[in-house]
Amino acid sequence: MPASTHPTARHFRLQRTGRTVTILDMRPAGEFCWMDIKTPDLDATGRELDTALGWECVVDPDDHRDPATARKARFEGHWMAGLSSLHSGACPPGTEPHVGYYVAVDDATRVHDAAVAAGATSVVPPSPIGDLGVLATVVDPFGAAVSLWEPGTFAGWTHAVGAGTPRRMVHTSITPTTAAGFYRGRLGLSMTGAVFSTRSAEPPGWTAVIQVGDRPCTTFASVRLPSGHRFLFA
Repeated sequence: MPASTHPTARHFRLQRTGRTVTILDMRPAGEFCWMDIKTPDLDATGRELDTALGWECVVDPDDHRDPATARKARFEGHWMAGLSSLHSGACPPGTEPHVGYYVAVDDATRVHDAAVAAGATSVVPPSPIGDLGVLATVVDPFGAAVSLWEPGTFAGWTHAVGAGTPRRMVHTSITPTTAAGFYRGRLGLSMTGAVFSTRSAEPPGWTAVIQVGDRPCTTFASVRLPSGHRFLFA
């Protein structure tokens, strides 16, 4: 599968801590902005991410979640992903390890309702997560789950794309052209950082492409960690 360049659209936010001002490179509405890795073993998955990508998994003191069931993965000073325990009670018993992906939106309720009207199934209706933002989750008509994130105080990814970081997203289904039309046409999401592909052995879904070299490769390699989480390495 050919790789292409990352979208150039960028939004910035100033974060002030004392006398220090940090410029955060945020994802604009219509682009993927975060991922959360659901796992039965935070420690084991953290070690796997460290070994495979050099990501450090730690407790974020600003995270509203219980430190016993939630951590974040950090790389070169930027948060790469959340880690959530499948034993926290948020997921039904028997839920398999998986990765949840979040796309930034201006209005989670509007996009959620448009998705349902276009054939998606609502999993989590629009719900405020404290002052962090508003979350909604749907399964699209092609079988892929996706979360909609209307940012409040937490916008998600702030890294510039480079080695060791998420580069883009790939959606797989049996009708990739129709799937692209659903997101870009029916929902009005630009998703310039997304590729829509015909699935093979894997079930429908979204998968993150992680850049592992100094320069992006022309092909993606499917990598499944021992914990069961799958990514595409470029």
